[in-house]
Amino acid sequence: MIPLKFNHISNCRDLGGTKTTDGKIIRENIFIRGVTLKNLSKSEIKLLKEKYHLSTVIDIRCYKEIKEKPNQKISGVTYFDMPLSTETVLGISHEKRVGTLKTLDLMPEMPKLYSELVQGECLENLKKIMKKILTLKDDEYSVYFHCSAGKDRTGIVTALILYLLGVDKKTIMDDYLYSNKAHWVKAFFVYFGIFILKWNHKFAKKIRQSLQAKEEFLLSAMNTLEKRFGSIDNFYTQGLGFSLEEIEKIKNRFLI
Repeated sequence: MIPLKFNHISNCRDLGGTKTTDGKIIRENIFIRGVTLKNLSKSEIKLLKEKYHLSTVIDIRCYKEIKEKPNQKISGVTYFDMPLSTETVLGISHEKRVGTLKTLDLMPEMPKLYSELVQGECLENLKKIMKKILTLKDDEYSVYFHCSAGKDRTGIVTALILYLLGVDKKTIMDDYLYSNKAHWVKAFFVYFGIFILKWNHKFAKKIRQSLQAKEEFLLSAMNTLEKRFGSIDNFYTQGLGFSLEEIEKIKNRFLI
């Protein structure tokens, strides 16, 4: 995992350089995760295209988020809108006029939200997103996939890419938790702001957790998939329809 430093793109990193359990390494400039692309400078656009070879952007936010804060268009880059959840997910999505103190009080706990992101319609959308990212043509990489904060929805997709490529669970979790480096300041101030307004530690803590990456959150999603398919490995064969030979080809394509 290689953190990428931009002035206007937070929580951004290349999955390249990550080692697998069999000693191989994920190629650089293939899979890049991040947040919504906006207010990019000319130098940042040049860096994305020339250094990181950006060719494809896959937006996994819900349609309302995409409409309210569209990605900045970059010449020569192909964009796909592929929401993981087509509707608002309170505590996960970041639309305007969503998340007042009154509505946030009704927000489920984060482990439950993560579990719901890999069930029902979200699961069907997740399958499409995964297949799209893993089966692009050679000249369509690197692919930049993102949600709003680059933490929850992007975290689940990233974990499944890394798992397929043979990365160990600790490294996968470390990559997921790295998002806290980008969000801890906001989480800190939101907690104290809400605590002062509501004078309710439990509620303030609940909202702060929606801005954090915690091990139990990602585990909830992965455990839900394991229960649904019998194992994460079965998700790729039964859920995505990949044969073992196709999975091996995917690994050979992206590992060195």
